Amino acid sequence: MLAPFIICFREGIEIFLIIIPLVVYFNKNKLYQMSKSVFLGGFLGSTFSIIIGSILFFQATLLESAAGELFDGILGLVLSVLILYSIVLLRKSKTFDTAPSDKYINLTQKGVLIISAITFFRELLEATLFILASSSTSPLLVATSSLLGLICAAIIVYIVAKGFSKLNIKIVFYVLNLFLIGLGSYYFGDALDVLFSGYIPQIFTMGILIYAVPSYFLMLKNDLKKYLISGKIK
Repeated sequence: MLAPFIICFREGIEIFLIIIPLVVYFNKNKLYQMSKSVFLGGFLGSTFSIIIGSILFFQATLLESAAGELFDGILGLVLSVLILYSIVLLRKSKTFDTAPSDKYINLTQKGVLIISAITFFRELLEATLFILASSSTSPLLVATSSLLGLICAAIIVYIVAKGFSKLNIKIVFYVLNLFLIGLGSYYFGDALDVLFSGYIPQIFTMGILIYAVPSYFLMLKNDLKKYLISGKIK
């Protein structure tokens, strides 16, 4: 299952870009209680996201065929809009820094715990919704693939944060975002197909094109323009 791995890998990078540099900094300065707050917040955030994600998953499986299709269609639309907003319009992944931020370091143990909990909860719940919409195979296989994605993200961010590698995480994240736009276009097309295929036979293909073409254009145009202006192409 490639989709759960890549989704959790991307969301994991967002989580660990905040968490790992903080833990490295706290341990280096022997602020072990602060590190414990980070781990406790991560545990609490992960637990709540898993509980809510599980409730959504099992409620969806209990729905009858017509209601289940309607749920899948609405969920696909929600996720496609979420991808469009966070990746294409908001561009929240534009800058990265593996150095701990002063605004986090200056927080109390309680503040660090809250930041950690919210970070894990938000990103893991988002990953759960993606997986819920794209997965129709073995739950064990999906869980294993998702866990591997999170582990790989943690390892890469840790290596970069410790200075063992000069890997440009921004490039990695950019490629993952390109993949997610493709996934978002599939969600959008599939949602329209579920909801309106009885009226428009080719709505699936139309939905993919309507979503993917302007999304890729909006995301790539500014970056391509900057690359051309930089003089790297002669």
